[in-house]
Amino acid sequence: MISHKHKCIFIHISKCAGSSIETAFGIDVSNNSESNNSNLFGWNEELKMHLQHATPEELIQNNLLSSHEWNNYYKFIIVRNPWDRLYSDYCWLSKEQNINDSFFNYINATGKFSKVLNCKNILYRGDHLKSQINYFCLDNQKIDYDQVIFFEQIQNGLEKVCRDLELPSSFFSKKVNMGKKKKNHYSFFYNQRRKDIVKEKFKNDIEFLNYFFEDRKDGLIDYIRSNSSSKSFII
Repeated sequence: MISHKHKCIFIHISKCAGSSIETAFGIDVSNNSESNNSNLFGWNEELKMHLQHATPEELIQNNLLSSHEWNNYYKFIIVRNPWDRLYSDYCWLSKEQNINDSFFNYINATGKFSKVLNCKNILYRGDHLKSQINYFCLDNQKIDYDQVIFFEQIQNGLEKVCRDLELPSSFFSKKVNMGKKKKNHYSFFYNQRRKDIVKEKFKNDIEFLNYFFEDRKDGLIDYIRSNSSSKSFII
């Protein structure tokens, strides 16, 4: 998403509260069937992608975002624990598309999930399986965002964005696309097989963003935080 009024760019990783951010900037997130190139939102039939989930490299290579805008606008992004993000998306996509299938088929884009995670049409949601690290790479260089917000500390991060952009403190107060029923902590969903699938397929995200699996079922941390730091990670 881009706001020329506020001279800022928000890079929207799926299931990271992006719809609430876009709504705050005046975008009608309920209407994503048509491409809105001016705001970098909606389904682009020519490119077969949802612009709101495009990586910076995809936006610039397809001339949807100029180098001048990218270099001069304030840039921020929200990231999320991969185990939590994928569990959230699996629940959302299962309900949204009325799909009753396994987490294994979801994360591998197979079975009943194959249609929406592989076919390039308006129903396409394969961008939801993109690694978060893809949003931190441009011309094979690590992107230096003005603000990287961790979903787990989103309020503090958005308050910083408000201060930086001189926005009202209530600017991001409206929340959208949030389930009415609060889900259990993600660790209650995971067995060893599911944990290992995420750990293997999203290993780079886990190391780059320095996340771990927190097991609240037993009140223990199941995976120790990685020694790798996002600041030192080489793309």
